[in-house]
Formats: sequence, structure tokens, C-alpha cells
Amino acid sequence: MAKQRYAGIMAGGSGERFWPLSRYRLPKQLLKLPGQSKTLLGETLERLKGIVPDQQIFILTAEHLAQSILLSDSELSAQNLLIEPLKRNTAGCLCWLAANLLAKGVEPGETTLAILPSDHRISPLEQFRETVGNAMDVAEKSGAIVTVGLKPIRPETGYGYIEAELSRDSGDQSSSYAYPVKQFHEKPAPEVAELYASNPAFLWNSGMFFWRLDTFLSEIERVAPLHFSVIQRLVPLIEMGDILQAERTFAELPDISIDYLLLEHAPNVLVLQAGFDWDDVGSWDALARYLDTDGLGNATVGDSVIEQSQGCIVHNESQNLTVCLSGVENLLVVTTDDAILICDKSRVQTVRDVVSRLRERNSRKL
Repeated sequence: MAKQRYAGIMAGGSGERFWPLSRYRLPKQLLKLPGQSKTLLGETLERLKGIVPDQQIFILTAEHLAQSILLSDSELSAQNLLIEPLKRNTAGCLCWLAANLLAKGVEPGETTLAILPSDHRISPLEQFRETVGNAMDVAEKSGAIVTVGLKPIRPETGYGYIEAELSRDSGDQSSSYAYPVKQFHEKPAPEVAELYASNPAFLWNSGMFFWRLDTFLSEIERVAPLHFSVIQRLVPLIEMGDILQAERTFAELPDISIDYLLLEHAPNVLVLQAGFDWDDVGSWDALARYLDTDGLGNATVGDSVIEQSQGCIVHNESQNLTVCLSGVENLLVVTTDDAILICDKSRVQTVRDVVSRLRERNSRKL
């Protein structure tokens, strides 16, 4: 039997670090960033053309985002959406995908999955498609969990890292060469990021994963019996359309990422080093990498006036305001019609803390 290839796009995130542009019903994956003709999710879908049939691409998301996602792309249909019953992080999301595929009658040993984030910027298209095709080939032939890493181009503290086991004769390998993964590393402190960036064994973790469905199920059964049990019990409930009981069963799962649950414990994980350019655009400071800057390093979108200031980012969405800066350095200023964010660029990772405080005070602002 020929291998069947499916894709699961994780699109349930809230994109809090991109507030105030990103909101509860319009998170980062549904935004068009400067220079884009499509949303980040739309670009993700475009990249999959020719790799996975359209009807075998599933967007995993929350119920409150379903309508916005369908409206964002005319080529999508409700059949492309898998609505997660509850928020249970990426491990729950991928168990829900597995249960739905089993309910559709797929053969686990003949089904290969590409698991992709929905909100990254990637180019060029041809290299991405080549890498994904190679990764799925490796996953099919080896029965391993496969991920994709990228050679660091700066000491980035906002990304996770993959430490690969490099052999003495590794050298420059083709894009289909898979290295064993020695260890996954969380977002590092600045001094540790400097060490990682200078070590050829360390790669940025792209958050993309590839596996045969039978590999995923056997590994989940080994490391997380509860998750495996929930998958098994969900399948007949999905087949019968018993949404209420499926939700109750899914609610048994803890809130945990697939990295912590599975990847850090799996004995056979391989990594391919990608040649494409990649950025997860995880926070506002990343935006400056895609904007033209003036002679003092200021990057702007929208109506603004900047005098005697340097290293600032201004993103003005408001049609009623002009943002004016004078005599300041390294500021981020983001405005919409109902909110203004001002912070030091070194503190952009804490924007989500502001959102949490705002949610406590007034959920309307989200």
C-alpha cells in the first residue's frame, strides 16, 4: 500500500507577545505582517502545496478561531479544521489529531504526518518543500521521530535548541542527511546562547516534527499511558459523533507540550539541518528584521515622526494617531485604535505578562 501523507498545522495559539495587534479572535497566525500578501497561516498552507493533498491538511485550532480561519482563506473548507474540545497544549492537540485520523480509518503504519506551526516566516519555498519531503521520507523509512533544525545566525534567547550528535565525518551533508538528536535545550540565557551559536552541534528548533502514525502511537503508549488511553477511547466517540463524551474524555489530559511529553524521552529522534531561512517571529523585536531602517536603526510602520532617536520600532495601526518620538533609544511603540504598547526593546518577551494583567482587569481589551 502506498504511503498516505497528512499534515497537522497547529493554529490554536493566542500570540500574546504580539499584543495589541494580536487579539483573542485574531491571533498572530491570522495577521498579515509587513510585506506579506497572506496571513502567516495562509503562507503555511501555501508552502504545503504539492507535498500533502489539500484534503489531507488539518488545521488544529480552538472553536472561537474557526470562523476567522475559514474567512482568512477562500480555499479552506470546514473539512480542513479539527476543533480541539479544550486547550491542552501541543501534546493534547496532537493526540486529538491522531484520534481523528484513526476514526477516519487510516492505517497507522501507512500514514505519515508533518506537524507544523502556523505562524513562522520561511523562504525560499523550494528549499522548504525539499526539506519537508526529505523529512517525511526519513520518517517513513526509519520509523524515527524526525525534526528540522536550522544553523543559528545569531545568539537567540527566544528559541529552543537541538543538540545533534555529529560524527567525525559529518562534514557538509545533503538536506536529506539526518543526525541523531542528543538533547533538546530550552530557551537559553544570553551567555549560553552565545555558546550555542558558536557550536556546530547546536541548531535552532523549528518546531516541525514528522512521524509515522504508528511510531507516534507506540511512543505515546510507552511514555504517556494516559494520553494513549485517551486516544483509544476517543476514537469510537468521534466515530459516533458523541461530542460531549469526547470532550469529557479529552479533559482528562494535562496541559503539557509535546516536547516535554514525548520528544525529550523518545529514544530515536533524528534532525535534518534545513537550508531555508526561518524565523518564528515570536515577538515584536523580530519584526525589525523585515522592515527598512533609517540611519539610526529606527524601523517604522504607519504614521510616525522620529527625531534624535535610535534603535526604535514603531508600528502604528491607528488611522487617528501620529506617533512622535524624540530623544529616546531602543523603544517599541505599537498602537491600535484602542490600545498603546510602549516598552523597552529588551523587554519585549514580557508583553504576555502585560496581557495577563490586562485580562485580569478588563477582558474587553483583548
